[in-house]
Amino acid sequence: MKRRRRTILVWLSISAIFTAADGAKAGPFQDFFRTVRSAIAHPKETPRAHGRTPKRKKTPPSDASNSQTSQTPTPAAPGQPDVRWAKAGSIASDEKTNLPYGTPVQGKPGLVTSPFAPDAGYVQVIGFPPGTPVEDPYTGKIFLTP
Repeated sequence: MKRRRRTILVWLSISAIFTAADGAKAGPFQDFFRTVRSAIAHPKETPRAHGRTPKRKKTPPSDASNSQTSQTPTPAAPGQPDVRWAKAGSIASDEKTNLPYGTPVQGKPGLVTSPFAPDAGYVQVIGFPPGTPVEDPYTGKIFLTP
């Protein structure tokens, strides 16, 4: 019987905390309990990701960008080369010996020039270990990271 009373008392205390009126300024505690209450009331919502990857700025879509395909690059600023991200390439292991290597860009780690389109712009290969086959975003051909 005592255990039942104690359980009821605990649940009443918890519900009193969550349903308390705004009698005094609670500050950050009020925000905390409001967040907890919201999480309990809406459990199927996914929480925000707290990754360490930098956030990219999103630009609002315009009519011109909607008509372009995703393969069409945005023109680079005058005087600066175009930079595109490389995708992982899939090849057979015996074909790997015949592939050319990208050329590292001096003073810009993680950037290479494609052996198939050296004047087109830079290819971003950060995250790929040396010798990894990647797809050239300019031509679609496979080359190896230096």
